[in-house]
Amino acid sequence: MGDEKGGKLKKFFLFAAIAGLVGAVVSFFKRRRGGLDDNDWQELPPPQGG
Repeated sequence: MGDEKGGKLKKFFLFAAIAGLVGAVVSFFKRRRGGLDDNDWQELPPPQGG
């Protein structure tokens, strides 16, 4: 039933959604614990347009 393309796209979006959710949760808990450490910011690029 031509599910190959749809399945790949679904998997990609699912992965992206999970990755984004995990990132949001991690940053949320880091903020609650008293802000992000300088070390964390050195590893990450500055947010775009933020």
